[in-house]
Amino acid sequence: MARKKAGFYKDDPISGSAFQLIIELDEQELRCMSKSIDSGTIVAFEYFSLDKDQTEDWNDIFYEIKTISKLFNKTYKLVTCFFCTPESILVPEKFLTATSAEDYLNLIYGESNRMDVKYEKLNSTKSLINTYRIKKSLAELFTRQFIIFQTAHVYTSLLNDVMNRRKNEEQLVKLQFYHGHFIIAIFKDSVIQMIQTFPYKLAEDALYYILRCNQQFGIDAKKTIVELNGMIDLNTELYDNLFKVFSHIELNTTEASGIMLDVNKEYPAHYFAPFFKLAL
Repeated sequence: MARKKAGFYKDDPISGSAFQLIIELDEQELRCMSKSIDSGTIVAFEYFSLDKDQTEDWNDIFYEIKTISKLFNKTYKLVTCFFCTPESILVPEKFLTATSAEDYLNLIYGESNRMDVKYEKLNSTKSLINTYRIKKSLAELFTRQFIIFQTAHVYTSLLNDVMNRRKNEEQLVKLQFYHGHFIIAIFKDSVIQMIQTFPYKLAEDALYYILRCNQQFGIDAKKTIVELNGMIDLNTELYDNLFKVFSHIELNTTEASGIMLDVNKEYPAHYFAPFFKLAL
C-alpha cells in the first residue's frame, strides 16, 4: 500500500516538455520532484511511504501512487529514477568489462536472473565505477510508465557531492539517513574507503554499525568530521548518542529555492537535503 505523506506544489505548469521528473526509490519510500529544465527550479515535491508486504508487487504500488499523485500521471521531457539499493560495489575502471560487473555483483550478493546490471562513472574520482543492480520488473515498469526514462544510483550522487566539496579532509564520515536504513561513507586523506547501507530499527543498532565501521578503518571519533543529513530527528536518542561519541558533527543542507522554501518551513533543512541534491 502506498500512502502520500506530503505534497508541495507551485502554480501550474509543473509538468510537460519543459520539466524533468526526478524520483528516489527504496523499499520503504518514494520521493519525487518536478524541476524546470531551463531555470533548474523545483516546482513540485511529493513524498510517499510504501507499506509493501511480501505478496504485493510493484504494479499494485505504482497503481496506488498514480491515483493519489499529481506528478506521476503527467508527461516530462525526461524522467530519472535514483535507486537507493544496497546492491552496489565500486570497481576500478581498469577492471571493469561487460561481464565482470555482473560477476562482481554475483560474488558479493548472490546470483540472480531477475536483475539488470547498471554502472555509472564517479566524476569526482575519474577512476571508479559504481556498479549496481536493480530488479528487471521494476525497470520495465518505469519504462512502461514513462516514455523517456533513465536510471541512476544514490551512491553516485552522494560520493560526487562529498568528494567535490571536501577534497582535503584527513578523516570524514558521511551519514545519510532514511526511514529504516542509513548510508555510511568513510574517507581518509580524501580517498573513499567504503560506502554501504545498513538497516536499523533501534538507535543502538545504527550506532553499533557506525562504530564498527569506524573501528575497521581506524577512524578517530575525536578528530574526524561527521557530516550528517537525511531523515534523522535531532531530538532523538540516536542523535544524542552520535553527539556523545563524535566531537565534530556538521549538518549538511542545500540552498533552498522554489518549492524547497515551502518544504523547509515544515521539515528541517537537513531532512530532504539528500533528495534535493539529486536535482543539482
